[in-house]
Amino acid sequence: MLKVDTDELAARSSFADALFCEQSWPNSFCDGDFQDCQFVGISFNGSSMETVIFDHCLFKACDFNSSQLRSLQFKHCVFYDKEAETGISLKFASIRDCSFDHCDLTLCDLSRADLYQSKFIECQLTGTNLSHTSAGHIIGASVTLHEAEFVDCNLAYADFTGAQMAEVDFSGSRMSHVQLEGADLTAANLSDCELHNIEASRVILRNADLRGAAIGGLDIREIDVTGIKINAEQAIGLLETLGMILDQGTID
Repeated sequence: MLKVDTDELAARSSFADALFCEQSWPNSFCDGDFQDCQFVGISFNGSSMETVIFDHCLFKACDFNSSQLRSLQFKHCVFYDKEAETGISLKFASIRDCSFDHCDLTLCDLSRADLYQSKFIECQLTGTNLSHTSAGHIIGASVTLHEAEFVDCNLAYADFTGAQMAEVDFSGSRMSHVQLEGADLTAANLSDCELHNIEASRVILRNADLRGAAIGGLDIREIDVTGIKINAEQAIGLLETLGMILDQGTID
């Protein structure tokens, strides 16, 4: 693998099997294409990138804090250092209209990131810090649009404390042992999710779709569940958490 200096980004924007190591990324970069590249110790802090494709790339000990990312595609990328057991930092990053397809973001820090219109498809996000993240876009004094996807992802042990995830699609994701304290999941799609052993005090699930989700042990006494969508079997389980005994033989 050939080591490349970031100064070369001014002359060309397409790279394959390149190593970028211990440098700072340009303040602005657009329309790039990186195949099988490695980024080690690169500081993307505060940089702006748009319409860039990263395919089978490795990011190790990198810093994306406060970066502005627009319409980026990450395909089969790894953001987790298995040897050091650490993920990269994307705190306060604006990550809009980006896609992460089959990526490993284990233990990454996306706290307070803006994820509006971004998609995470079949990604590993085990233990990822998503606290106080937002998927909203304010377009007026009283109008906020919400859109993001975490579809068929592994979100076990992820931290969504205080996250604003209204209307987000989490369908088919594993969310066991997730921390949801104070999170807003109004009208979120949680269908077919695994929600075992979650910590969810003060979480808002109003109008959320929980059909087919594994919600055993969910204590609805501390949760706003107004208008949630569940099936009959799930309803029985929730009533049992309240100490009720339902005679199922009376159900037609």
